[in-house]
Amino acid sequence: MSRIKFGKGAQTRFLFASRACLGLRWSEFAAKLEAHPRCLSDWRREKCTLPESVFGRLLNLTGEKVQIPPHKTLPDFWSIEKAARKGGQAVAAKYGGPGTPEGRRKGGTNSQIQRKLHPDLYQHCNLRKEITRPRNSAELSEFIGIILGDGGMNSDNQVVISLHRENDRRYSKIVAKLAKKLFAIESALYNRTSIGKEKVVEVVLTGVNVIEFLTSKGLIRGNKVAHQVDVPAWIQARAKLSTHCMRGLIDTDGGVFYHRHKNGGYDSLNVGLQFSNRSKPLLRFVHHTLAELGFTPKIDSRCVNLYKEDEVFRYAEEIQFHNPYHAQRVEQFRRIKKEFSRRGA
Repeated sequence: MSRIKFGKGAQTRFLFASRACLGLRWSEFAAKLEAHPRCLSDWRREKCTLPESVFGRLLNLTGEKVQIPPHKTLPDFWSIEKAARKGGQAVAAKYGGPGTPEGRRKGGTNSQIQRKLHPDLYQHCNLRKEITRPRNSAELSEFIGIILGDGGMNSDNQVVISLHRENDRRYSKIVAKLAKKLFAIESALYNRTSIGKEKVVEVVLTGVNVIEFLTSKGLIRGNKVAHQVDVPAWIQARAKLSTHCMRGLIDTDGGVFYHRHKNGGYDSLNVGLQFSNRSKPLLRFVHHTLAELGFTPKIDSRCVNLYKEDEVFRYAEEIQFHNPYHAQRVEQFRRIKKEFSRRGA
């Protein structure tokens, strides 16, 4: 039904003037308008606009005796667009924008909360995602190293591994492929858009069974730094598993760097390998594993470093990087060093 929209206060004044013109009590006035007294009260208080049919009756009853204020006619269903906009804004504020990682995350978190509070209402969709449970292997050890490096389990149903969107673009797909091989479920890749995280890509593995399996293997939910997490004992007990876990750690929280220095008065260019982490047990694990493999790592409160060029090359050849960006950095250094040596000569 079309409505009549007056300026603020004009509708009230118009109704009072019309009733006075007709000399009627409010109940009688409502009867003349073929309206319920409560509706007339709402119109009088401008709680809602006048229906066009009621406005027409008023004009017929008063003729030209009452001045008609400026007004406009609102079409049928005029309020739907406004209500839809407000509803959309309210939903976005509560759950995040539709089609965004933040919105999907908020919606998923709220869904899990509701399922726990009201399981009887979700009997049709509370089925757990079936996974395979891999044996203790080199690949599982490496995946655990990846999680300990740049990953985390901050909820009851998701593993999130955060990588650099540009440098680790190819590696993110390798991680997702490894997760599928281990657990037989697909991972999701999300490009973050929030301020400060524009260059982050997340590999997200969802499933309560995944979380329960990983915790049974020694991983801890929550803040890794606060917990000062360590590599599970079953990995540290075997040299091969320790090596693969270390590779997962270095592929995510490590990097290849170049540095210039003076050597006997001459400029020298060298390459180094660094693993940085704020968990002291992880630093000690990487330092110990490298030392056991015959490297000469240096450790401080934040980093483990290999400073010798031949040891970085040896690591790249024997241990190998599964993160293509690090392998590419080593090969790039070889080319730069060759050009640097030629110029020096």
